[in-house]
Amino acid sequence: MIISLQIMASAMIFAPEKIEDLKEKELIANMLLRRRLTRNAKMLIYLADKLGIKDERIVYGSNYGELQESLLILKNIFASIQPSPTDFQNSVYNTPSAYLSILKENRSEILCVSNGNKTGDNVMQTAAVKALDEDTIFVAVCESFALEEIDNKCNAARECAVGFKIQKSSQKPHVLFDKIKPLNNFVPSVAKLAALYECANKSVIVGVEC
Repeated sequence: MIISLQIMASAMIFAPEKIEDLKEKELIANMLLRRRLTRNAKMLIYLADKLGIKDERIVYGSNYGELQESLLILKNIFASIQPSPTDFQNSVYNTPSAYLSILKENRSEILCVSNGNKTGDNVMQTAAVKALDEDTIFVAVCESFALEEIDNKCNAARECAVGFKIQKSSQKPHVLFDKIKPLNNFVPSVAKLAALYECANKSVIVGVEC
């Protein structure tokens, strides 16, 4: 089954190493909350602001998850040090979407998707099925592996986040998501979404096979 989705708005941010300005102080007034945020959470909040997200249902995805916090936990374990409760809390995959919902007081459904290199594809499929309820969906994938311990042999952008605000459409799709050619220099989980961003505007209808 092909589900047609209208791209109502789109946003993307990335950097070869580390994104310098995510407007944390402007977007998160609560200093305690701001200090707790992971890199993916900061990127997701940035995308949500760009897209005007308030109380929409969220489908969030990440292949790598919260690497910085997970690495700190492992280092503490090997050093026989009790892991930080904050690091433990922040190591789970749905951390960014949970923080976003707290910040926006969003009580709508949140779904977190992770499936290796196919994460981006599965996020779009999940969002397409959820859009059948005629709701507006905020769909996003965030990846951050800007760590000294990780050798970036593939020369991919170490930080990248792509987001879309979508709705179900009754029109025939202009482009099929499966046929989109992934962009180079991005990890596979976001490469196809980055390509969709490049061609997306309010008149574009994308078809997602589910």
